[in-house]
Amino acid sequence: MNIVLFLSVFIFLGCSSTKISNLNRVALVIGNQDYGENSLKNSINDAIGIGETLEHMGFDVIIKTDVTLAKFYKSLEELREKIEPNNSIVFFYFAGHGNTLNQKSSEEYLMMTDKKQKVLLSIYRLYEFLDSVNARYNIVVIDACRDFQKYFLPIDSGENSLYVKNSRQNFRGNFRANISKARGSVRPKLVIHDDNCSDTFPRSTIVSYATRHNQMARDWSIYDKNHSPYTRLLIRYLDDEEIPIEEVFRRIRIDLIKETNRKQINLEENSLEKNIWLVPKKTEVSFAPPI
Repeated sequence: MNIVLFLSVFIFLGCSSTKISNLNRVALVIGNQDYGENSLKNSINDAIGIGETLEHMGFDVIIKTDVTLAKFYKSLEELREKIEPNNSIVFFYFAGHGNTLNQKSSEEYLMMTDKKQKVLLSIYRLYEFLDSVNARYNIVVIDACRDFQKYFLPIDSGENSLYVKNSRQNFRGNFRANISKARGSVRPKLVIHDDNCSDTFPRSTIVSYATRHNQMARDWSIYDKNHSPYTRLLIRYLDDEEIPIEEVFRRIRIDLIKETNRKQINLEENSLEKNIWLVPKKTEVSFAPPI
């Protein structure tokens, strides 16, 4: 009877566990820094630091710096080639300028480094890509501001719509690329928006923003002038042994609150179906331990 019980428990644990260590690990790491007069100082340092950390953890890492809209889509295609459907962990990291376009919306826009136009790409574009590649798990990290910028109004012209279309011409998938209609007639800064896409959140995905909605993200830490405070902590905690990814972000939050006096607090959105240990537990389980 004891043997039967033991076998039953063993089979249960075996079926309910996720063999994270056996999954294909791929990552796309982007550091956008060259924004002309609004250039940042540490985005590339942050991207390199995260890339090295992920490589140490067994990820096949693609690092891109100062990415234009066209280069962004080419980078996604490069990442797609490395993803094994339903058998991969995808890690996406972006450091650079970001903002929201509506104070009541939490939709994040990532700024590309195109020189002729200011180009903002909706986070929903990335979500659509993640839906299309059907990885087992997705971890998305955005180290960028999320404050509202009312002067980022879109250009409304066929020429700029063509700009977005040409940037995406080699990108596969059933995606829509349109320019938003500007509300109002005052346009102190003209910006191309690559948006008007589905807002469906990908399955088995956790997204960590370096800030809450309507907060700004700092470019350098008081403890390390070469990294942002959020990324410095991400590098510190990401490869901690035997803790789930949610705990990684909680540890970051505790230290980030202390360093910034609550002026910057990371926030997560989560649809993970099981716990993920990037440095796996010796005995993996699919449920959280009791509090």
